[in-house]
Amino acid sequence: MIAKTQVIEGATFDRYNLNLAISGRYLPDGTADAEIALRLTPVRVESNTIATANDGAIGIALSTLSGGDESTRRAVTEIQAALQTYITARGL
Repeated sequence: MIAKTQVIEGATFDRYNLNLAISGRYLPDGTADAEIALRLTPVRVESNTIATANDGAIGIALSTLSGGDESTRRAVTEIQAALQTYITARGL
C-alpha cells in the first residue's frame, strides 16, 4: 500500500502495512454505523529486504462514525461497497 513517505532515523519508508478491523452495525433509524480500528505501519523494501518501523505506526480507533470527518465516512462506505461487491461475486 503506497502512502505518504516518511523518513525515520534517516531511512525512507514509502509504504504501509495495513491492519484494519471494521465492525458494522445499523442504528434504529436505519443508518449504518461502524467501529473502526486501523494501524498503519511504515514499511520500506530495499534489495529484497523488508524493513518495518513499528515505532512510527499510526493508529486510529473510532467507536462510531457519527462525528467523524467526511474522508473517514467516505473510506468506510467505499470499503463496505467493495466487500458487498465481493460477497455478491462469490454468491455468499
